[in-house]
Formats: sequence, structure tokens, C-alpha cells
Amino acid sequence: MTRTLQLVTTIVVLFFSVVAYGQENTVRTMSGTVQDEKGIPLPGITIIEKGTSNSTATNEQGAFTIKVKPNATLVFKSIGFISREITPDTRKVLMVTMKEDVHQLADVVVVGYGTQKKQAITGAVVTADLKTYDKVPVNNIMETLKGTVAGLNVGEANKAGSAPGFSIRGTSTFGNGAPLLVLDGTIFNGSIADLAPADIESVTVLKDASAAAVYGSRSGNGVILIESKKGSSVNGKPSFNFSTSYGTVGELNRLKVYDAQGYMQRLNDILNDAGTVVPTELTSNYLQTIEKANYNATPDHQPTLADPYSLFRQAGSNAKTSLSVSQKTDKMSYYLSGTMTDQKGVIVNDKFKQYSLRLNLESKVTDWLTTGIKSYYSYRDYPDARVYGNAGNNGSSSYLISPYANVYNADGSYNLNPQTTTSFVNPFLMIPTQAYSRSNNLNAILYGTVKVPWVEGLTYTATYSKTNNTGESGSFYNKLTNDGMAVNGKGSDSYSRGNATLLDHMVKYNRTIAGLHNIDLTLLYSDQKNTSIGQSLAAQGFDNDQLGYNRLQAGATQSVSTSASQSEQLGQMARLTYNYNQKYSVTGTFRRDGYSAFAANHKYGNFGSVGANWTISNENFMKNVSFINSLALRGSYGSNGNQTITPYQTLPKIGNNYYYYQGDAGYTYTQGINNLGNDDLLWESTVGFNGGIDFSVLNNRISGSVDAYLTKTHNLAFPLILPQSSGFSQITANAGEIRNKGIELNLNTVNIQKDKFNWTSNVAFSLNRNKFQHLLGDRNGDGVEDDIVSSNQFIGKSMSTVYGYKVIGMWQQADKDNGTIMAGFQPGTYKLLDVNGDGKITSDADRVFLGDSNPNFRWSLTNTFSYSNFSLLVYLNSNWGGNGYFINGSNTPQSDPYAANGAMNHPVYDYWTPANPNAEFPRPSFATKAAATAPKYYDRSFVQLQKIAFGYDASKYFKKYGVNGVNLSVSADNLGTYAPHWIGLDAATASGLTTSSIPSLRTLTMNLNLNF
Repeated sequence: MTRTLQLVTTIVVLFFSVVAYGQENTVRTMSGTVQDEKGIPLPGITIIEKGTSNSTATNEQGAFTIKVKPNATLVFKSIGFISREITPDTRKVLMVTMKEDVHQLADVVVVGYGTQKKQAITGAVVTADLKTYDKVPVNNIMETLKGTVAGLNVGEANKAGSAPGFSIRGTSTFGNGAPLLVLDGTIFNGSIADLAPADIESVTVLKDASAAAVYGSRSGNGVILIESKKGSSVNGKPSFNFSTSYGTVGELNRLKVYDAQGYMQRLNDILNDAGTVVPTELTSNYLQTIEKANYNATPDHQPTLADPYSLFRQAGSNAKTSLSVSQKTDKMSYYLSGTMTDQKGVIVNDKFKQYSLRLNLESKVTDWLTTGIKSYYSYRDYPDARVYGNAGNNGSSSYLISPYANVYNADGSYNLNPQTTTSFVNPFLMIPTQAYSRSNNLNAILYGTVKVPWVEGLTYTATYSKTNNTGESGSFYNKLTNDGMAVNGKGSDSYSRGNATLLDHMVKYNRTIAGLHNIDLTLLYSDQKNTSIGQSLAAQGFDNDQLGYNRLQAGATQSVSTSASQSEQLGQMARLTYNYNQKYSVTGTFRRDGYSAFAANHKYGNFGSVGANWTISNENFMKNVSFINSLALRGSYGSNGNQTITPYQTLPKIGNNYYYYQGDAGYTYTQGINNLGNDDLLWESTVGFNGGIDFSVLNNRISGSVDAYLTKTHNLAFPLILPQSSGFSQITANAGEIRNKGIELNLNTVNIQKDKFNWTSNVAFSLNRNKFQHLLGDRNGDGVEDDIVSSNQFIGKSMSTVYGYKVIGMWQQADKDNGTIMAGFQPGTYKLLDVNGDGKITSDADRVFLGDSNPNFRWSLTNTFSYSNFSLLVYLNSNWGGNGYFINGSNTPQSDPYAANGAMNHPVYDYWTPANPNAEFPRPSFATKAAATAPKYYDRSFVQLQKIAFGYDASKYFKKYGVNGVNLSVSADNLGTYAPHWIGLDAATASGLTTSSIPSLRTLTMNLNLNF
């Protein structure tokens, strides 16, 4: 019995030992870290034992641990990354690198008040490609967006610190046509120049009614959504990014004024043109007193200024430095950055400095509560004492100074009239002796999101935004300046402050039912308040002006003005998107807005839209079409508004003035109504249709989108001219309708993709046409709606239609000799088209439609090349005319103030003389030699070599020192412009050869980026 018990015990022990041994050899523990291509740990990566339900996920440091069977295959997957399968073999610790899936990343798109999958997007929504410019220095975010999004039109900037203008699609209002800016989900109440490009994570453009309808009354001009960066880490540690750049700035085309020889020849031509025939060798007798003395000071008549304009030219520069630190853990993330910018333009005193800070914090307080703050501060400083070319009425333009002028007196002070004539004032004495212009802008967005625990997919978010913008400016003209001389010095000081508060309550419900039906519901209540104040002080007549604007109370004559305004906006919005099986999506949006500035009878407006998306590539019948990776059709229809009315504009305003009452001996100072109110002014509303195709083919080698749209804007806020008998000049009323239509193309191609060499291209193309459908109706009772000729507004024509006399040539001396010249005209004046052939030029019979000042179409091409660690970016940008489009009539040097005054200089231009009959521009005295005058219109078509950037990734040499990334680049901006029809400085800015033309800027920049 005892032996039997011992045997049984032995067998049982052996059995459990074998079982234990087998279990130990059938389960193994694996651990490791998952990181991206830059070595940054990736939290939230799902790791699955293939073929089982056994899974885990990486923590905030990218680490994981999982027990699996021997020879198991691990699958690593996450949204935005290419899935990987790894069989560990004998390894127990893994280091896994995940590559971004650029196509999958694009599947999630930032939209108004949230994000949506691209498959669910029904409107025209484009996310800009910011990665192309990731290591290339730019002055502002609009430089990055220029040419990357079809339909987003970005202008030029040719002064230090200036930001280019921008618009979306065509013009649809007489008021402000700028798009609505939304920063981190809230309405942005600052300048685009306040935002440091290095802080921007993404930019999305909402172009049509369906996409922008969630913003209702403010989205008629489109919407730009800007998201700032969040925290990230490297191996769980803080991530530092440092970038510094320095560039030299010069003139794209050098501005030229007449040198000594040209100045003397022009003086002789002007004298002869005015009827005073002077031999060339006697021209100096007609110089001004100072000029003549300097002319005769040397035997060879050397000028005092070889290049007169060089006095006002400076070497430009552009320096920018930014530093950021960020970190992300499982409970908190932060992003802190600072940027410093120092710019100098190419014109004296054109300077700009900016300092900006950003702090973004987010905390996961509990599993159901997340809170955060996103904030920035921006300080901008413009000296505001620049010398530009505008002549004005006092002839103070820097372009007019003579090569024989005395800019300085013997004691070194500025000479008030450097070339004797009192018509020309020394430009240096036209600028203030003290000047400043500063702005401080502070914004904070606080938010909290609650995930309702007992309802899957339901969240509530409260967002509070506070913006404070202040502006300060001042100037002082001492007794030696032109403006201060007569009044014993004068100065001014002004201060303005604007406050904007926004409180949004948002409820979202997103749920997928049975794996097929997705419901995405957003409900919003928004309340925004805006207040502003302004104060201005001015004084003149100083016994002692040493303290300038710091002691305005010392002025004998003082004035004070103040202003204030307040407005409030309320909004309620609902958006519902239904998506079936990732194939069919329908979105409906409704928004109701109230705005205190609108008329008493129309404070509220309603706006809505509906759209649909059919993802054809997800259909079963497309599974065998291998060359198509994705294909979708979109269609939408909806309405948006435009808040073109400023506070109190619909109300009558009372002002003070002098009035003469019949029977009184003189004028009486009293109060009266300055303008008429309009209690029935309606909201401007744009109704539109958009249709689009999104596609990707040939293994995603070619992808893009095509959109076509048609919109109509009605109830335009129109400045209606009133008869003088009413006592008022105009009233703002609703009238007219504008139609816009166009097509847009965004195309991305992967041309070559090899192990070391890659070449990709991006093409953006857009075409827009607009026209007046209606204006003020039939005012003369003839049954036909009337044009407003005086305002250049015509039914069936565009808002930018050019209507006037057509220049068909130049009258020559031979025309006068043979008697064919038109009565009232002299040789050297423009020959104008006589439409009705009556032998004279009259405004009612001989004006014609000449064309359109808007481009025919716009296109851009960006090529990016990479070989090993080298990269090259080449960006071309074009606005093209032709067929009467993109014409401009502002290049009229002959019409400049003092253009026919021989005592002043001028930018060099080709004018008519008997010896120069084939000149481009008419004779200097054309205005008195022609019965009718008109500008000549030039086609502004251009192709710009906008940017070339060459970069080198030197990271591999520094990783051993703990530096994760080192990138060097050299870039050149605005290298050259091809403009076959334009004459002047730059077709892109419409700068010609006039005294108001300003040189465009060309920049060469070196840049260093470090990541550690």
C-alpha cells in the first residue's frame, strides 16, 4: 500500500512538472519600444498576436509588453502608420520603427468644430501641404499656402513686416472680401502676421457652402482653419527644436531715376515740348539756382548725386530665430515656443521687429475629462518713418530728387528745398523726427471636454477664448521739418484697444452601429462679444520741442478725440453626418446667427446646407479595378452670409457742424444728422453649388481633386447714391446680385520613387468668372435694368470690368502734316478709338469694354527632388491673362504729379518726342495737348520663379551626440519674373514706372534646423 502511494505521488509530481514545463515553453514574454522614423516614441500603437485576440498597446513612452506563443507573429498597427508584421525569432526585446502612411493620414481632415474622415467630406475642403516647407524659412504662414491650394489666392508683400492679402475663389461683395480665420477651433481676432509659421501644425481651407456653413453669417468668403502644434516627446523626454535663418534682401528689379545726362536731356525735352525751343548746350541755363551752381562747379559738370535714388536705398535683411520645447506623457502634454524676427526692407527706414510666444497645455485629468489651454502673445514694432515713392501734392517723393541737388546744408542739416524750387521738399524733412507704431496681441483659449461615461460616443466641450489687441502709434515733427516749421512743431499720439470674448458650448455624438452605420452629430451654441476704444491726442506750437510726443501738453494748440464701439454675436448650429459602410455619406447643416450691428428689423439670419459623398472605390464592383486606389464624387448646396456691416452703420448718427440758417447773420455751430440709418438692411447671403471628384490612381502615384462651383450673392450692402436735395450723399441699402463660377484642380504626382532618388510634383490650377446679375433695377422705366456707368458696374459684366477709351496708337507729326489728325489732338498724344466715327471723342459714345482686371486663370507648380540626404524644391507661380483678362491701367508715368516739371526728377520711362516717335508713353505735356485722355492698359500676365530651396540632412553625423536632427538649407525667393507684356518693376504687384511704384523684394536665405 505504501509503495503504491509513493508510486502514485511520483506520477502526479512528474505530470505536473511536465505540464509546467510545457506551459513555460508554449508562452513567452515579449517587450520593446515603438518609434517613428525620427526616433520619437509612439504611444497608442496596437500590438496583436496574429490570428488571436491577444493584444496590447504601447504606453506614452512607446513601450509595450505582451505574452505570446513561440514563433508567433506580432502585428503593429495604428491610424496614420503603415502596419508591420514581425516574427521575433529568439529575440525577447524589440525596437520597432513605424513609417507614416501619408495617404491614411490624409483620411482624417480638420473641419469646422471637429474632424471628419475624408470619405465623409461632402464639400470643397483642402488640407494644405505644409511638410514641403517644413525646413524652409518663410515670413508668414500665407507664404507656405501660396500656390498649394487651388482657389486660395495669395498676393504679394514688398515691405518689411507686411503680410500678403488673400481671398478664396471670386469676389462676391463690395465690402470686406477676406476669408474668416479660425485658430484652434475659435474665431481668430488678430492678424495673420501674429502667428509664427513654426507653431502651425495644419491649415485647412473650406471653400464652398457645405464646408463653411457651420460658420454661417461669417463664411460667405470662405474659411481658413489653422491648428497650432501640440506636445511631442523623444524617448519620453522633452523634444527641443531650434531654427535660425538669416537672409539678404534686395530689389527684384532695380528702380532707376534719371542720372545727370538723362536729367538734362529730359529737361531739354520738357522745355521743347512746352514750346520753349532750347539748344542742348544751353539747357543748363534753365536749371534751378542750386542745380546750376552745382552743374557749373566742375568743368565736366559732375553731379552731386550720381544715382539720386541711392540716398533712399538700403541693404535689406531678414533674420528669424525660433526655439520650441514640447513633451507628451500619458496624462499631460505641452508645447512652448518663442520666435524673434528682425527685417529690413530695401527703402530707408523700412524696418520691422516681432517677438512671439506660444504655450499649449493639455491635461487628461481623468478618463472622462480633458482640459487645456492654447495661448499666444505677439509684439510687432514698425518704426513708421519710412520714405516711399508717393509724390503727393507737395512733391516730396524720393523719386523726384535732382542729380544736382544739395541734400544737406553746409552745417550738415537737411536742406529744405535741395534743388531751389519750393515745389520740391527734401524727403528727409517730410518724415517725422520721432515715430513709432507698436501692437501687442494676446490670446488664450481654454477648453474642457467631458466624455459622458454612460453614453458611448457622446462628448461635451466648453471653449472660452479671450483676445486682447492693443495698438500704439505716435509721431512728432520738430521745427526743422516741413510739417513742423510753420506751426512751431507738431505731434500726435494715439492708443487703441480691442477685446473679443467667445464662449462656445458644443455637444458631439459619434457612434458606429453594427459596423456599417456611422452617425456624427454636432450641436453648438456660441456667444461672442467685441469691444473697442480709441484715443487720440494732437498738439502744435511748442516753445521747446525736445521731448517730442512725450510732452504734447506743452503745445499751444491741443485736440483730443475718443471713440468706442461694442457688438455681440449669437449663433446656434446643428450638423449631422450619416455614413453607410464607408461608401455613402450625407451631411446636413443649419445655423442661425444674430448680430447686433444689423438693422433693427433684421437682427437674425438663417443659413443651411446639404451635401453628399459617394466613395465609388469602396464598391464591390471596383475591387478588381487595380489601378484605381480611391475615387469619390461630392456634391453640395447651401447658403452662407457675410457680415459687411460695422457697428452702428445702420443707425443715423449725429455730429457737430456749422450751419447757415436763412435770416441769420452768420453760421451757427450746432448738431445735425450726419448719415441716414436703414432699419430694413438685410444680410448679404451667398447661395452656391459645388461638385467635386477626389481620386488616386496607379498605386497612389497620381492623386488629386477637381471642383466646379456656381454661387450667387444677393442682398448686397450697396452704397446707394442719393440726390443732393436729400441733404445726404448716400445710404447703405440692399441691391444687386453677383454670380461667381469656376473650376479648380489640385494634382499630386510621384514621378520617380527609387531607393535614393525621389521626385514629386504638385500642381494647382484655378479659374473664376463673376458678373453682375442684377443692380438697382429699371430706374428709367424703359423695361430694361439699368447699368451704373459712373461706378463701372454693368449687368452681365464682371465686378472688375474695364470700361473706357481704347488706345489704338500714337498721333504722329505726319498725321498733323497730312491733315489726318483728329481735331483737338497734337502729335505725341494717344490715338483713341472713335467708335461712332463722328471725328471726335466723347464719353457717351466712344467708351468700350476693354477687358477685365482679374486674371484669366492662376496656376502653380511645385517640384520636390530628393537624393540620399539632399533635397531640392522649385516653386513656380503664375497669374495669366490673355483675351482681355488681367489688364491694368495704373502704369501711367506721364500722369504723375510733376511729370512735366523739369525742375524735378522722375523714374526713367520712354516718352514721346519728335526724335523718339515710337515711344511707349505720350509726350510730357500730353494733358494739355489732347481733347481727351486715357490710360493705356497692359496685360499683367506673369510667371514667377517664386522659390528655390536646397537642403541637406546631416542628422546621421550628430545622432551620437544626442542630436536627433540637423538640417541645413539655402533658399532664394522671388528670383525672377517672366512678364512679356508688362513694362515696369513687377507685374505681380502692378508696380510700373510711376512715382507710386515700389520695388519688389528678392531674398537669399540660409537656414539651420536642430532637433534634440
